[in-house]
Amino acid sequence: MGDDDRFPAPKRAKVYHKSQLSLAGPNSPRRNAARAHTVQGTNQIAASDHRVRATAYGHMNALCQRAHPANKSPVSHLPLQQAMVLSLITGAVDSALSLGYLLYLLGWDVGLQLGNVVLPGKKTGAVVPQGVGGHGGDWGEFIPPGPSDARSPCPAINALANHGVLPRNGRGFTWKELGEAVRHTYNLSPTLCKQVPWLTAKFLFAGRDWNEQMTLDDLNAHGGIEHDASYTRADAKWQHDQGVPNPKIIEGLYVTAGLDMDNLGPTDTFKLEDFSKYLAYRRAHSKVFNNQYIMNRNGKTFGCANSAIAFNVFGGNAADLKTWFIEERMPDGWEPKNRTRYGFTIFMLNVLTIRLESGIGRQGNLEDKVRKDGF
Repeated sequence: MGDDDRFPAPKRAKVYHKSQLSLAGPNSPRRNAARAHTVQGTNQIAASDHRVRATAYGHMNALCQRAHPANKSPVSHLPLQQAMVLSLITGAVDSALSLGYLLYLLGWDVGLQLGNVVLPGKKTGAVVPQGVGGHGGDWGEFIPPGPSDARSPCPAINALANHGVLPRNGRGFTWKELGEAVRHTYNLSPTLCKQVPWLTAKFLFAGRDWNEQMTLDDLNAHGGIEHDASYTRADAKWQHDQGVPNPKIIEGLYVTAGLDMDNLGPTDTFKLEDFSKYLAYRRAHSKVFNNQYIMNRNGKTFGCANSAIAFNVFGGNAADLKTWFIEERMPDGWEPKNRTRYGFTIFMLNVLTIRLESGIGRQGNLEDKVRKDGF
């Protein structure tokens, strides 16, 4: 049996039964990066001063246009050294402004966290604001995505598109609007829902402005928000469409927690450590079987942060999370279990994320167990 036949692949139109799944996909061949250089003649190596200078100017113009998009060629009239200085100054100013905005958000967040501690929470039935989809547990019609609809690797966002809170085709909204939609429907703090889309657009997606239009499948770029060792998707090596959940992998979370996913009671609940244990196992599994496995800082951060938000928003309720994970649908009459006045803050996200990552570390080396269990 080859790597491509080991998982059943999720199909976009049907995601509810294991028999409908197949994660088939060809292994990406390694390319010989050196072969393009073996036949180059010496005439291509020698470049004139004229062409070198032109290339340098081109790079500097590109850098400055990113900082000043309204100015089509801000440094074309400047000598190269002056253009480089201007670019460095622009970059330093942008970094200072970004740091200032981040510090502003963190300071604001501390105030919100204190408010959550001392002020009464939101009333049942009013956690989602009036006029927003989901108010009073009314999420409207659920429509699974069609084959041309864009979806992300994130159940939280996909569920909003499936209920029409976001455009059902997954297109035509801004990063900022995405943050606002997530904030209201999941009772997250305004600071968290400004920080995450702003940082994601700016630093993970090549300096994009958070007022730019986006599509949900933008988030499928490997190594950014999408990452290997997820507990709702197979790795990109085996599952090329990361917008579709994989019930076989999701079931592993329930097995880890000692729960029968097909026979859940209303009081069956995950503990935070259940997520740590399964994330540790998934990382070990990918490390053993995936020769293209990547687990960078982004992957660790988003893997734990997503788990923290899911755990907090659903209060660990296993039945509600099953509906959300597998169907990417809001449970009937559901509203966030987190009822704090100002929502789930950056502070609390960091606290739970640190606890989750620490819990992963406590699991030790699981590679021998993974090999014993098999693919």
